[in-house]
Amino acid sequence: MKFKYLIIFLTIGLLFALYLLTILSQPILVNISSLPTYTGQQVIVQGIVTEYQTTTYGSQLITIRETQNSTHSVMIYLDGETSVEYGDTIQAIGDVQQYKNQWELVVNSPQMISIIQKWHAISFPLWQLALHPENYCDTTVNVTGIISQTSLSSLTLASTDGKYTIPVLYRSSCPHDVTQGDTVTVGARFLYDPTSCQYLLKATEDNHGIWKIEG
Repeated sequence: MKFKYLIIFLTIGLLFALYLLTILSQPILVNISSLPTYTGQQVIVQGIVTEYQTTTYGSQLITIRETQNSTHSVMIYLDGETSVEYGDTIQAIGDVQQYKNQWELVVNSPQMISIIQKWHAISFPLWQLALHPENYCDTTVNVTGIISQTSLSSLTLASTDGKYTIPVLYRSSCPHDVTQGDTVTVGARFLYDPTSCQYLLKATEDNHGIWKIEG
C-alpha cells in the first residue's frame, strides 16, 4: 500500500518537474539593446517596424526599433514572408546571431511573428510628434491637426494652438478631400529630410491618406 502511494507521489513530482522544465525552456522577452547577451539563444523581441523588404529568395528582412528608444534596432531575418507595414508594432521569436558585425534575429516561420498593434490603430496630436520625433521617425503614423496652408501636392499641418507645423507631401491618388481650416487626420510616413533640415510627412503609399474629422 505504501509502495502504491510512493508511485503516485513520484508520478506527481515528475509531472511537476516536467511542467517547470517546459516553463523555463520557453523563450523570454528581452530588450533589443541586450541581444548580445543572448547569442545563440532563442528569445522574444518587440519593436516598431522601420524597414522591410522581400529578397529574391522569398525571405524577408524586417528592421524593428525599440518603442521608446531610437538608437537600438535589430534586423529580423524571416524564412518566409509576413504582412507588416511601417509603424506596426510586432513581436518576434527567433535565434540571436551576429552577421557581418551586426546583430540579427533569425526567425524560422512567419507564425513566429505577431502584430501587436497596427500603425493606424491609434492617432495622436501633432504636438506629440513635435516633442518626441525620435520615437516616430521612419515609421508610418496617424497624426491629427489643422490644415493651415494648401497647394497642388502639399499642405501644412498645424497643431490646434498653432505652435507646431509640419509640411505634408502627397500624391494625386492619395485620398485628400480637404481644404484649408479643416481638422484632419494624416496617415503618412514621418521622415527627416536632410536637404531641407526638417521633418515632414509623406503620404505616398496606398495605405496613406488625409481624412477630415467631422464635428
